[in-house]
Amino acid sequence: MSKGFLWFAQNNNFTDYTKLSVQLARSIKKHNDENKTCVIVDQKSVFESEFVDHVVVMKQDSSDLHAQKFSNEHKAFSLTPFTHTIKLEADMLFTSNTDWWWNYLCKHDMVFSVDCKNYHDETIKNTPYRRLFEQNHLPNIYNGLTYFRKSQYAMDFFNLCKQISQNWEYVSKEILINCHDEYPSTDVVYALASRIMDPLNLNLIDYPWFKFLHGKPAINKLSGDKEYENYLYPIKLEDRIYLGGKRLHRIWHYYDKRTTEVLDGRVFKSI
Repeated sequence: MSKGFLWFAQNNNFTDYTKLSVQLARSIKKHNDENKTCVIVDQKSVFESEFVDHVVVMKQDSSDLHAQKFSNEHKAFSLTPFTHTIKLEADMLFTSNTDWWWNYLCKHDMVFSVDCKNYHDETIKNTPYRRLFEQNHLPNIYNGLTYFRKSQYAMDFFNLCKQISQNWEYVSKEILINCHDEYPSTDVVYALASRIMDPLNLNLIDYPWFKFLHGKPAINKLSGDKEYENYLYPIKLEDRIYLGGKRLHRIWHYYDKRTTEVLDGRVFKSI
């Protein structure tokens, strides 16, 4: 039985996701013994790192001409080298040990992170970013922290995600209400696939510990990016990360892509 973490890293004109991937992989290795990692890239984003165990290069990039690289993420099931996989996003950092998670996750075919947390560790259910979810009665799940194992259910789920992604123009106009997303946002694709396969949420598992800290400003009651610098002031103290004076224990899905550089400039040591 193999276990590992997987995410996609496709660079665009604004962000070097391969660079962020190295920081994420480093944080996984630092905190976990179960720390195998796999990064899926396109041919333009290939890289090597001692912290990344597998770099999988896609033969075909379904988002090659897209400004936002979402259209490949349904391939997670077919490309993962692991029997049990936790799917992440490249702009994340681990802040504590999660080895014990596998003992619970492996009992299920799929587990989603339901809702998210702010830096006060409060559960956030309603955000201004998710009006589309409310209008379409979609489950409030986040693809950035998803567990799946090699199973018929997971395979069916990702095949459905593939169909939704490949037919996005029709889906966004004819199936979803007030959807103006030009590209198939992975959160929306996952939520719609889950709604179709499990309309009553009977298989939706909501573990309180399987949630990440989301860095978007409104979730943290902030007005913009600069408040991270001036108010929350993220710092690193040895292997610990503090945000707004609070030590983080969850996976941190940061919003400002300069976060890892800021942290590297604020490393402190205990006296």
